[in-house]
Amino acid sequence: MGDLKAGRWGSLVKAWPIAASALLYQLAYPPFHLSLLIFVALVPWIASLRNATGWGAFRSGYLFGILYWLVQFHWVQVLTYRWTGNLGLSLVPYVLGPLLGALYFAFFAWAAAWAWRVRAPWLIPAFWAGVEVVRSYVPELAYPWGLAALPLSEAPMLIQLAWLGTIYLVSAWVVAGNLTLALFLTEGWRAARGYALVFFLLGAFSVARYGTPVFGERTTVVAGQPGVDLAFGDPAKKPEQLRGSVARLNEDARSLGAALLILPEGVIVAGDRWPPEPPFAVHPDMPILFGGSRGTGPVYQSAFAFDGSWRFADKMRLVVFGEYVPLRGVLPFLESFRLPSGDLTPADRVSAIDVGGLRVGPLLCFETLFYDVTQAQAKNGARLLASMCIDDWYFGTSAPEQLKASAVWRAVEAGLPLVRSGSLGYSLAVDPRGRVLAEAPLNRTVALEARIAIPDRADRFPLIEVFPWAFGLCLLIPVAGLDRVRRIRLRRFPPESSVGEPSD
Repeated sequence: MGDLKAGRWGSLVKAWPIAASALLYQLAYPPFHLSLLIFVALVPWIASLRNATGWGAFRSGYLFGILYWLVQFHWVQVLTYRWTGNLGLSLVPYVLGPLLGALYFAFFAWAAAWAWRVRAPWLIPAFWAGVEVVRSYVPELAYPWGLAALPLSEAPMLIQLAWLGTIYLVSAWVVAGNLTLALFLTEGWRAARGYALVFFLLGAFSVARYGTPVFGERTTVVAGQPGVDLAFGDPAKKPEQLRGSVARLNEDARSLGAALLILPEGVIVAGDRWPPEPPFAVHPDMPILFGGSRGTGPVYQSAFAFDGSWRFADKMRLVVFGEYVPLRGVLPFLESFRLPSGDLTPADRVSAIDVGGLRVGPLLCFETLFYDVTQAQAKNGARLLASMCIDDWYFGTSAPEQLKASAVWRAVEAGLPLVRSGSLGYSLAVDPRGRVLAEAPLNRTVALEARIAIPDRADRFPLIEVFPWAFGLCLLIPVAGLDRVRRIRLRRFPPESSVGEPSD
């Protein structure tokens, strides 16, 4: 009995750094907003991996991943329950997601323990960022949610490294801060001082970049927030509600001298009609951009623009378990998981739209999470990013605030202003340094005036996309290192079955 109690106590002692880091990590995110905790949240866990074995580190990471995903994946359960009305079906992604997603953190922990073991802890931030890149772009399950750097959107002077290397470089910097403190606590200042110097130099670059001026032609753009619940409102009343609110938004945008009125996603179901017939009036003298669906088979989510003529651009990044069900052809039981709109079809490329004399890069809701979409829009010649969202499905969870934060990151990465329109909110305007220039109150009909500097072209760092690739490739280092160690061991200590066998 004593041995059993001692074993349980030992397990608790080993688990506390994991639990402490998971708790601190979550407190940095909405709804708690203790964003600067992200610089210390991972210290207990990273320090504990210093003496972890390969399998022990893997289990440690898996436990951290379960604790992490059970919180971060909650909004998906809420969304699927509200869509399907079936609690059992809503628990499928909520259970499956953490079980699969925890493997990412298990791999990171194994790689971090390897880095400690070979006395190369400087690789740990790169491994973390590499895992974030992989889970953001793995086919079928791409999900760039809850990235380590995301809470820092509330402190834009600290996120300017994203202009150099996307949000993943800032995540690496954040983890480097955690690593520096872990080294200081476990090995002392001498071991940590080099890391501290690099950390503060990179931070100084971010602050300096934040202070540089933003150039461009001052232009008024209006983010139209209809104040209509497009997710749970009465379907029979929505057309009339939209007709009234958009008429008011059109009038306000005209009075403000706006060059463009941006409305949210989900305001039209166009079907196969072309030109589309929105439930509100459009006018050639008031250019407008909004989101909705088009087609009947296949069905796309699309951005529609009108300035006397109609144009559209289809959405490429869809919502997991919201707009499509991943692995449907692999896991047979998912065939019964039917979405109200059916599985949507992604576009095969990212397209910009010319409207009202502006070249605009549309981002349809979930797309705002993906740096590659905004980079493609910058390459397309976009001068303004327009994020059209319908967050109504997720209200009551932390999802709308994380989606709002992603808008700040995309503006900084692309070096472009961004205007976001939500049906009930969040509607806001962000400049290329991540400053929120204007924000509308929630749940109201608001024509949010955004007077922004629109550049001739994106202020985009040409090598920005090198960093995600480099971080992803870094994950091969511990795998290759493990293979090399095994080959050496086999040469020095051959298996018994091969001893005495003649060589070729």
